[in-house]
Amino acid sequence: MSKAAVIYWSGTGNTEAMAKAVEEGVKTAGVECDVIPVDEASASRLADYSGIAFGCPAMGDEELEDTEFQPMWNAVSGAIAGKKIGLFGSYGWGDGDWMRR
Repeated sequence: MSKAAVIYWSGTGNTEAMAKAVEEGVKTAGVECDVIPVDEASASRLADYSGIAFGCPAMGDEELEDTEFQPMWNAVSGAIAGKKIGLFGSYGWGDGDWMRR
C-alpha cells in the first residue's frame, strides 16, 4: 500500500481545515495518510512517503509564509524528486505562478 503525507502551515486554521479535507480524500482512495504540521516535517521523515501534499496560505502576492513554511520547503524540496506532489492553499494565490514553478 502506498503512503501519503499532508504537510501544512496554517495561521488562522483555514489551511489546517483544508489539510484535514485532503487527508480524508486520500484515505477514501485507500491510501494511508499522515497529516504533519510544517514544524514536524523534514527531508528524512518524508523519505517513507510516495506522495506528499503541501499546503500553505499565500502571504501577500503569492509568497509562502517565510518563518516556518519557506525554510521547510527549502530543506525538503531536493528530497522529493520522483514522488507524487500535490499543492493546496488558501487566500489569494493570484494566477498561481508560484505553484506552476
